[in-house]
Amino acid sequence: IIWIMAILGQIRKRSIFLIIVIGMALFAFVISGVFTSNGGFGANKPIGEVNGEEIDYEMFNMMVEQAQTVYGLNTINAVNLAWNQGLKNQALVQELEKLGIDAGKDQLEQIISSDQSLVMNPLFQNEIGLFDFNKFSSYITQLKSSNPTMYNQWRLQEQNIISLAKQKIYFDLIKSSVTYTNVESNIQYHLENDKVNIEYLRIPFDIIPDSTLQIKDSEISSYLKKNRDLYEKSESREIEYVYIPDVASNLDENNIRTNLEQLRDGFSQMNQVTNSIEEIKGFKDVKDYSEYIEIYSDISWDSLYKTKQELSSDFSDILFGLRKGEVFGPYRDGNTFKISRMIEKKRDGNLNKVLIADVVKEIIPSNESSNTNYRSASQAEFDGNNDLPLNNSNTSLFIDSFESFEKFDAGLPSYTNSRQVIKWLYENQTKVGDVKRFTLNEGYLVAKAKSFNKKSLPSVDEVRDEISQILLNEKKYNFFLNKHKSNNDIESLSKDYDIDLERASAVTQYDPILVGAGAEPYIIGSAFSLNTNETSNILKGNGGIYLVRLISKDTAEDINLAAAISNSLGDREIERISTLIPEVLESKAEIIDNRSLYY
Repeated sequence: IIWIMAILGQIRKRSIFLIIVIGMALFAFVISGVFTSNGGFGANKPIGEVNGEEIDYEMFNMMVEQAQTVYGLNTINAVNLAWNQGLKNQALVQELEKLGIDAGKDQLEQIISSDQSLVMNPLFQNEIGLFDFNKFSSYITQLKSSNPTMYNQWRLQEQNIISLAKQKIYFDLIKSSVTYTNVESNIQYHLENDKVNIEYLRIPFDIIPDSTLQIKDSEISSYLKKNRDLYEKSESREIEYVYIPDVASNLDENNIRTNLEQLRDGFSQMNQVTNSIEEIKGFKDVKDYSEYIEIYSDISWDSLYKTKQELSSDFSDILFGLRKGEVFGPYRDGNTFKISRMIEKKRDGNLNKVLIADVVKEIIPSNESSNTNYRSASQAEFDGNNDLPLNNSNTSLFIDSFESFEKFDAGLPSYTNSRQVIKWLYENQTKVGDVKRFTLNEGYLVAKAKSFNKKSLPSVDEVRDEISQILLNEKKYNFFLNKHKSNNDIESLSKDYDIDLERASAVTQYDPILVGAGAEPYIIGSAFSLNTNETSNILKGNGGIYLVRLISKDTAEDINLAAAISNSLGDREIERISTLIPEVLESKAEIIDNRSLYY
């Protein structure tokens, strides 16, 4: 709800006309309940359902387009934004309806009257300069006849504001139930304000060689099972694939360069009309260079004077230094080859500028190269369908793999337009072993469905390094504890391991950070339990083995701020709950997701 209020805050900064127009924005749809087809925008094939309410495809697609426009997102990211935020809000709208929470004219007037852009607008002020809601209402009524389109947009915005008012009532009810007792407030006050000054010895885990201890696979497996929630892998589908780029070959590039050399110097060609050989002047000799560019260049000429810094080329120094009429190239500039001719130089204010004309040829594969690339992709598809490796006929192709954990993944990393691969992978008719060839923006991808995996724990090999380190640290602590159980004197151990004692001042339990060691809540908490000049037992921290001596403790003076502290804690809890509730409602909702059928 926080981001909803933030959006409302942005709305409040705008003029009345923008407030009306903003009614077509993405979140006006979702928080007004028109996310679903029950919003009155017609019923098309649903893109999904929330607790039995169908999500209207046309309305959802409008939200996607709005997200693309407002946030500059690509299609898949815009779809995910509209879907994720729409679900949370629709689940909340349904909860409000279930509870019978409603808002009317009074709540609408309260919100509108708090908008300074409206309050300060002379159109809506009375004789003594105060905001008059009746004048505002009259203005909206006039819109109904004078500008029906804008009036309808306002009606949608009005729905939006009423929905916000309902949500405010809902969260106000929650707020009234959030309380902190004086005891709780006092505990929190001391967690944040009590401080300790300590001296400590930190012995890094790696001071004990790994070779002295052994981690068995059975121990890793047992740890995995005990910590299933941390390591369990979601359902997934895996493919292996090869990518055949449809790009120009070295021969193609050489031919493009040779063609430009001919355009630079001149060439002969057969005139099909006169059936005779004619000589074509080169770019360096023609007078009408603009017409020459129009005929022979793949890209139109940008006839602007530019400074040296504005010349987009690695050869800007050479280009800027050309004499009038001099030609340079062919040279490569990005995905093109160019020949450039100096047309004119001039002084513009205190800047030197040049006018350069370019004949540009894009570096694209020839028909022969494209046919070769297509045949290579088709062969990989054929081999895959015959249970042969995808690179069986072309060992230069690299077989890669990708595991998808979500049927609405945007695609394979680094491959544009590869959403189609994920869509195919999750189609009902796709089975393990199936092979398909896809045409991407700059090549072909041949994919083979490798495995469909249920929820499972990773193999021991997959997590060996991570879990071995956790178990090693535990064993090192126990090894150290057993070794020094008869001698845990902090000075003695400091001398034995040649590690200096360190000091930390004004440390709190609320922010248990040791400089140079990081977060150590258990170590700091233990320090608070000590008496002055008392040394702890050997302790296991996140970053090593510790002994801690309490130098002094500064206990904050009890002050009569319990109410203020309670309010502050209550505000924090309300903020947390406000974020959490929509997520909880969504997690409990019955959701049908048909996005993959449309995008």
